[in-house]
Amino acid sequence: MYELEKGVLEGFGETVDRIISTPMGAVPVLRKGRGGPARNRYSWIKVYDETREKYGRPLCLLAAEKLIENVRPGDYVFILTNSHEMDGPPGSAALARAILVGLRGIPIILANFEPNSKYQRALTQSLTGCEVIPVLNKEDLVGSIWTPYTSLVYNWPLFSVSEAESASIKILEEFQPKSVITVEATSCNIKGIRHGALGGPRNSGDPEERITRWNQLLEKANKRGILTIATGDNGNECGFWSIKSILDRYHEYCMNCGCPCNAGIVSASGADIVIPATSSNWAAYGIEACLARILRNSDILHNEFTHNRMLLNCANEGIPDGATALASPSTDGCSHESCLALITQLRQTLLMSMKEIVRESR
Repeated sequence: MYELEKGVLEGFGETVDRIISTPMGAVPVLRKGRGGPARNRYSWIKVYDETREKYGRPLCLLAAEKLIENVRPGDYVFILTNSHEMDGPPGSAALARAILVGLRGIPIILANFEPNSKYQRALTQSLTGCEVIPVLNKEDLVGSIWTPYTSLVYNWPLFSVSEAESASIKILEEFQPKSVITVEATSCNIKGIRHGALGGPRNSGDPEERITRWNQLLEKANKRGILTIATGDNGNECGFWSIKSILDRYHEYCMNCGCPCNAGIVSASGADIVIPATSSNWAAYGIEACLARILRNSDILHNEFTHNRMLLNCANEGIPDGATALASPSTDGCSHESCLALITQLRQTLLMSMKEIVRESR
């Protein structure tokens, strides 16, 4: 019986990974400018395949297993994200909900934003859409009958390299997180340059320049033995150095960003587990599903109605889809309908995986 259950669980994990890494409902061509070069986004499936081979286990399942091993009730979990596009806030909110409902951990979502801006509201409204109460002060995480389902939204300021290193040590000391998870947190390459998916430098590379810096926080977490999990869809996301050799084979801008730095777009920091998916959001939903399956609690994975509300809440703040630049409830060129269908697929896979079909004669 044990071998049967083990095989079923691994098969479930394989199915979840296939769902979140298959670009259903996605625009297959991303072009850099109207007359610029086009990239076939379907090649990303090969990045997933080789990463799966590297780890030897379904990636979302592995991440969920490690979270269950490391996170106890009352433990903090950091979720690093951006709030400037639709890929990031919804996935972070869903993951925060899963940590609350499934592990009774305390999620802290870190992002850079101007206070009271739409970028702050993208995070708070995504959390509200996903049934989680957002708070902006650490003190509001405890002491009330409402606090079991709160998540702290933490503003991670613009830093120089040395400032980011000092701030990383300080925040890790303060909260002692048991895991740090990145959800579409783009970061600098080995020359200190941040890039978009199609190359193009976003900063000078000067270590004294104050920009959004994630590498230092992830690296400090790695050195402390804290579980680190990275999700992404292009390789410029924090943590993806761990699969750079795979990325270089299938994503031309990972090998050559086309800018003067000539070092590619790949983040210079690595993570314990890297999940290349159709979008970072989708990888987060896959981790949710696997947490739900292992813990045998379907409520850990949010449903389609909650998903629709969460996407609309984020888009209605004026947050654009990262591929189309439209303020639509879609993700990286994957239609609104396909994003809803994804949750249906994950939920039905989850629910059916906990049933048995018995065939017997009358």
